[in-house]
Amino acid sequence: ANIEVTALCDPDQHQLAEAAALLAQRAPLHKAPKQYADYRKLLADNKLDIVLIGSPDHWHALQAIDALKAGAHVYVQKPISVD
Repeated sequence: ANIEVTALCDPDQHQLAEAAALLAQRAPLHKAPKQYADYRKLLADNKLDIVLIGSPDHWHALQAIDALKAGAHVYVQKPISVD
């Protein structure tokens, strides 16, 4: 696809590094995305077109709201929130 993954976020550094390496292999210029342990820092540091949220359910609503406030379109896995 004609997209560029610019940043990834995961508090698990092992999972984060593995995902970044996989994306770097598949990227046209083999450029790894920036890596973050905190989604709020990711949103503050980048101007994103779209955010894909695949975190545990109890984080969905907060992360979606923050991503929308940052001006991004959001794709969030179900459920959107637990309440």
